Amino acid sequence: MCTVGGPMGDIKLKKLKTKRYRCLDCGNEFKGLGKRVICPSCQSDNVESLE
Repeated sequence: MCTVGGPMGDIKLKKLKTKRYRCLDCGNEFKGLGKRVICPSCQSDNVESLE
């Protein structure tokens, strides 16, 4: 099975526990999830948790 762009299962995105992060390179604040969080603005992995 091949998928492009979306999750493979029926995931309730609002129930996932996201954290707030700030990018130390561009200053963008965003919500993220996972072990290796990447800034959606500049694609940097130099981020800090705000929680």
